[in-house]
Amino acid sequence: MSAPSRTDVPGVALGVLLIAVLAGLMIASLLSGFETGPLRPGTSTVFLGVYLMVWGLMFLASYWLSHRTFFFRALIWVCEHASYPQGRGMAFFFAALTLLAGAYVTLVGSGVVAP
Repeated sequence: MSAPSRTDVPGVALGVLLIAVLAGLMIASLLSGFETGPLRPGTSTVFLGVYLMVWGLMFLASYWLSHRTFFFRALIWVCEHASYPQGRGMAFFFAALTLLAGAYVTLVGSGVVAP
C-alpha cells in the first residue's frame, strides 16, 4: 500500500490569519514603545520575543503542514531553495534559532535576565 497523497489546498483564510498574527505582534511591539539599540526590560521587548517565537512555531508547522496553506509552502520554499544547506530539515534549524532567540528576548523584556 502506498501512503495517501496530500493535495495542496490554497488555505487563503489560514494564511491570512497567520500573517495577521505576526503583523499584530510586530505592531504591538512598535506601539508599546520599541526603540532600537540594546534590549531593555519592558512590554515592547516581551512582544518582540513572542513575535520571534511565533516565527519559530510557524517554521515547525510548515515542516508538517505545508500542504495546508500558501504561507507554510512559502516557508518551506525558503528552507528548500534559499538556505544552505538546502532541505526541509532547515525548518527545524530556523525554528530552533527563532525559538531560542525569542525566549531570550522575552526573558530580557520581563526582567528575568539582564541584557
